[in-house]
Amino acid sequence: MEGFERNEHNEEYFYVHGKDVYSTQSLLASIGVNQEDTIYKDSSNAFVRWPFSAANFFEAVSQGGDFSEEDLQGPAKDEVQKINQEIKGYKDSENTVANQDRIKALRARKKELISKAALGAEGAKISIVYKTFVEINDSLMVEKKLPQFKDVSWPYKEQMPYFVSGLEDFAEAIKRGELRAITGGPCFFGESEVDMIWTLKDGSQKIYDFTTRRRSAEDRVSQEAEFTKQNAGDVVDVSFKSRKELLTTEEYDSVLYLFELAQATGSCLTLPIVDASYQKYLEAMLESLPADIQKKAVERFREVARPIIQMYKDLFEFFKKKYPGVKAQIMTGEDKELLDLYYQKRSPYVEKPATRRIISGIQEKIESVKDYITLPALPFYFWGVKNVLEVDYLGETDSFWKCRKMHKGDMKLSALLYPIKMSADGWRTIFSTELKYKEYVRPEDYGKR
Repeated sequence: MEGFERNEHNEEYFYVHGKDVYSTQSLLASIGVNQEDTIYKDSSNAFVRWPFSAANFFEAVSQGGDFSEEDLQGPAKDEVQKINQEIKGYKDSENTVANQDRIKALRARKKELISKAALGAEGAKISIVYKTFVEINDSLMVEKKLPQFKDVSWPYKEQMPYFVSGLEDFAEAIKRGELRAITGGPCFFGESEVDMIWTLKDGSQKIYDFTTRRRSAEDRVSQEAEFTKQNAGDVVDVSFKSRKELLTTEEYDSVLYLFELAQATGSCLTLPIVDASYQKYLEAMLESLPADIQKKAVERFREVARPIIQMYKDLFEFFKKKYPGVKAQIMTGEDKELLDLYYQKRSPYVEKPATRRIISGIQEKIESVKDYITLPALPFYFWGVKNVLEVDYLGETDSFWKCRKMHKGDMKLSALLYPIKMSADGWRTIFSTELKYKEYVRPEDYGKR
């Protein structure tokens, strides 16, 4: 059930019960913060009510900057003092993994106490951040940090929330006349658009969505990799069925954003199409199957991928003609020379010991993860551009942070992330909904959004 209700401040806010859908207004209401006490006090109703889907990693923070541990009072002060003593005790004892984990938990609790107290401090300027890395801003806030943003034009620009980090750095690079670049772009395809089909010896079939890796919307975890391992001796064939005939409006817009910002900021741009990353996951997942089945499966995936790649190439060419002054480069899994250059240039960063610690996840996805956390650095790899603005989905927050950390000192990576728009079903995004609720755009309608 979704709709609007009122909080303790008698403010109306968007809610969806049981789903990971939020709005700036609902987040503020959930922590009992009055909008008038935040940086969003002058934001439009359209902005604060804009619904977006995300994992629940939001927190309110104070931008006051003057509040510290010494300003704590009462029970919070007493608890922090106890935490400090306990941390000191662990530091003076054996340096075990358990002790280090406990210190980490204590420091997290200390940060929580100080942050909570800072929110109530006089003159506090409260905002909401996602995964501690990106702050929710409206379009006017983005313009203050990056003045050239006022010159871009795209659907719902003034209503959408943006999740930003380091925009001031990118703006300073423009002022200094340094080379800069925009990067980002769409996922290859969304849910419900491509099925992966296992045929077993008994003639039965198992069908998974190739984007979610689930058998149905009710499944909460990826299952096909485990299924392959457990049933390797019974799998006789792996095939695909694609229902993707057009690009969605979300995919179209994700490319439009790049060209608009590149033109407004005098930047070059890179557009990676991630079919190669999908293929890497496929190959890792099928390792337990006979070589001939693996080979056929990869060939069939390439058959499905080829027309989708062409859609993106056609869209890219459309925008290149519309923005002739923008230097732009698309990279797909079929561009061997560009891929080789990409892998060569990223190698020193991927192989660093510090980098290995932030490349994690399901074993079959490790090689794909390496792609996702290094693709934002394509302008640096291709052209040596050190000032890069990633314009991408909110879901790329982690890869943005890891890429910035990986290239620290060599490249400055900023972020302007955005939520995928909700679909016609009212609670899922255009990316994650069923076909009947998706919103597609025909080539003859390019340029009309």
